[in-house]
Amino acid sequence: MENPSTRKNELVLDYKPQLDGLRFCAVFVVLLYHYFSYLQAMRKSYDLGIFIVFFFVLSSYLITRILLTTKQRKAGISRIAIARVFLIRRTLRIFPAYYFYLALLMLLPLSGQYIRDHAAMYFFYLSNFQIYIDQSWGRLTPHLWTLAVEEQFYLLWPWLILFTPNRHLRKAFFIVIAAGFLFRLLFAAFHPGSASETVPMVILTPSCIDAFAFGGLLAYQHSIGKDCGPLLKRIFLFSLPAWIALTLLNFPTISAGFDRIFVSIFSMIIIEGAAKGYRNIAGKFLENPVVLHLGKISYGIYLYHLIVPFAFWILFDRAAEYAEARGINLDGLARALAMPWISTLIYLPLTILTATVSWYLLEQPISKLKRLFGYTTGKNKNSGVTPSVPPAH
Repeated sequence: MENPSTRKNELVLDYKPQLDGLRFCAVFVVLLYHYFSYLQAMRKSYDLGIFIVFFFVLSSYLITRILLTTKQRKAGISRIAIARVFLIRRTLRIFPAYYFYLALLMLLPLSGQYIRDHAAMYFFYLSNFQIYIDQSWGRLTPHLWTLAVEEQFYLLWPWLILFTPNRHLRKAFFIVIAAGFLFRLLFAAFHPGSASETVPMVILTPSCIDAFAFGGLLAYQHSIGKDCGPLLKRIFLFSLPAWIALTLLNFPTISAGFDRIFVSIFSMIIIEGAAKGYRNIAGKFLENPVVLHLGKISYGIYLYHLIVPFAFWILFDRAAEYAEARGINLDGLARALAMPWISTLIYLPLTILTATVSWYLLEQPISKLKRLFGYTTGKNKNSGVTPSVPPAH
């Protein structure tokens, strides 16, 4: 058990419970997007999947808070050591469930063949590039590209934050924002076919970097005691008509560059509100104990939410075969259960149950090892920074 006196002496980042609630809300939107096929069909006019950008902004905000706080307080540890500890702690939190999921997929006779054929790309978090090259989402792997992008971010971001002087950080963030925007714009302009690709170029890492920069910028502003809300709201309201016009008029080249900027700004507004604490019904919802628990296990919910329906229908088919052999036809029941609203009411609790088991039996026990890797030196073990914010998903 942790020594209370040691905990008291640690420099702990303030826990923002509403950010946990936001994490679950974001994951819930992804689940609905995948469980309701007609939402995916909307990409002919507008792709709701773009709101995955919220994850990137939130991840960057949380991670940048940790890095900036540790950098500023130093705690008698070098910047290289801070980066090393950061990466070890991320590994302990993220890798176990992810590799467990990959192992499950590889055991599947047919659906696992794709993972077995491209094991290196998935195990080294390069699946976003593999998915784009193959132009195939796969049945159980379409969501893994976001985890690949985030892991690539974890590997690179600490060096930018820790080794860029604080007075230049804001400029660095704006450079990264411009780079992400220009990459999408130029890619769409010089590759006209990108608008009709099955897998869009927006899953490529350079397409995502501006979202992380927006999250980093928000964390930096908060670290120096400044809010972004009023300015962001003015920018949001000013750009909203242009964004709607681009969507309705279908200018894919321009929209490819602008969409994520718009969603990132929207995400910053929501995240800043939650960081400060909403004091209305939204705040009460985000701090509800059930929502906070779901936010805590949201990484598992996100990770397993596609394999749960897959497993459910395999078991149902086996049950249908057993019933048919005894003269009972379950086709009508199958059609009813396949209706999106009904199936979601089945998938969601099963996914939450799976994520809860994963949290208590796999993720939490290994994550507790992070206490062995604090942002401290041997001479100053009680002066480290203990981030009280959970991982991105």
